[in-house]
Amino acid sequence: MMRTVWIAAVIGLSVILSSLTPLTADTVWSVDTTRKQVAFTFDDGPKPESSIPLIDMLEKLQIRATFFVVGHEAQANIDLIKRLHEQGHEIANHTYNHRRLPALSDEEILSELERTNAVIRSATGESPRLFRPPGGQFNTKVIQIAASLGLTVVLWDVNAGDYVLDVHRFPVKDESRREDGSSFSQSVIAKITTQAKPGSIILMHNGGDVIELLPTIVTKLRNRGFEIVTVGELLREGKPRPNSIWNNDHVPD
Repeated sequence: MMRTVWIAAVIGLSVILSSLTPLTADTVWSVDTTRKQVAFTFDDGPKPESSIPLIDMLEKLQIRATFFVVGHEAQANIDLIKRLHEQGHEIANHTYNHRRLPALSDEEILSELERTNAVIRSATGESPRLFRPPGGQFNTKVIQIAASLGLTVVLWDVNAGDYVLDVHRFPVKDESRREDGSSFSQSVIAKITTQAKPGSIILMHNGGDVIELLPTIVTKLRNRGFEIVTVGELLREGKPRPNSIWNNDHVPD
């Protein structure tokens, strides 16, 4: 009964806010700051076979990043969530089952976010503040339900393209195609190191092919004077950049 009342309250709040709040109000694509800082973000997982090498590499490079974790993967690998937290990484919500949220009901969206919040809280003692919708797909309803749970929607303005395209899992523009003939590695390195600007949020994947490229990427960014931080640290230095919703050729559902 109480859950039914809570869901009804969230839906009612969504209706009220939809007339008052622009679509971009609670979304972050990049941050307006003069400091030369960028945030590394890693989606999906955690899974031991990919996450352990990634965590080890970040520790070696002395970098803290933001991890948008999938709830059921986090539940199965609580020790990895605890390790990430202990090493100073930021743990954020990427839904429980990696489902495309605009197609779901309000109750289903709420469940996807609440269940993942609970897993993260049980492992770290802290509730996440940031959320990234799978595939970057969202709408006003998704933003408002996330906001009701204290979650800010975080997207990106630099896409590393560090995955093998799978239209079922990543139904977004294929930015990994290389028309100039460059290699995959060269393409990923170039995307990150040439597109990054103060306040950039860089999309990579926990299980992507970027791990072995990180030393080169980090060296090039540091040679340009950039510091690599978490999204939360970026947001403490500035505000979401206006109109950045149109960056990266993504339009919300």
